[in-house]
Amino acid sequence: MILVLPHQVYAADKSDAEKKPKSVRDVGSIVLSGTTAVPFTNLMAFDYMKVQPEALISVRTIGAYNVWKGVVQQTAQLGIVAGNGPAAELKKILYKNKLNLIIKKIGTLGMAVVVNKTNPIQDISLADLKKIYTGEINNWSKISKSDHAIKLYAPSPEEFARTFVNEELVTEGKVITNAQISRDSASLNTNLPNDVDGIGIMSLYLVGPNVKIISVNNIPLDVETITNKKYPLLSELRVIYLDSSNHTTNDFAKFVLTRKLNKKWLDAMKIVGLEEVED
Repeated sequence: MILVLPHQVYAADKSDAEKKPKSVRDVGSIVLSGTTAVPFTNLMAFDYMKVQPEALISVRTIGAYNVWKGVVQQTAQLGIVAGNGPAAELKKILYKNKLNLIIKKIGTLGMAVVVNKTNPIQDISLADLKKIYTGEINNWSKISKSDHAIKLYAPSPEEFARTFVNEELVTEGKVITNAQISRDSASLNTNLPNDVDGIGIMSLYLVGPNVKIISVNNIPLDVETITNKKYPLLSELRVIYLDSSNHTTNDFAKFVLTRKLNKKWLDAMKIVGLEEVED
């Protein structure tokens, strides 16, 4: 979930003692925001500034919905965001203002179902996982050997994992309101080791060594099952920007979408990138 905000910036060249501001048309200010892809964009931004030292790029965090909203409402220039696409009300803005939103797929990421390492469960069906999130299944005895109440850790509202759960996992109904809220998905790495009955969903690259990933529909989560699209919980990572964006935004978008440049960072995040990005 990446957001790029335009504003006047100072030249990044350290030899420029006066640090005179330049307009976004001359330099461009790219502020990348996100949780799912923030490590990737941090590194790509650093690489971009090495080849374009006049550009100033900084990274911060924002929710997936607000990334789409920022680009559609033109308070932002570019985004990198996981998920299906803009919400219905944002599509209406695009249509009303006759805006052309460019959406480029950059890769595929897998969402891991994680539990405490002592939990005997090794696999869960997609149907049962949905029922846990809607509250239809609330005890481990219905799906495993444990006879304890399930403690569901729902992701925080602003991050992509929540959007994924609401829009791509629980397509009908609502997530139970008594789910324990994690400040962010990464906090599952500290919560679950102390909670034998907990369960949650997080991006594969965020999974730490102290939690256990379980398979879904008897399909393990790994690079191979992401590549062949067999794993059930997948989402796409996309670059989004308006075709009316300035030169710097378009240049950075091409940089991010270049496979030979983004491969090492996508691989490090266990995101399966495209072999070739379509024009």
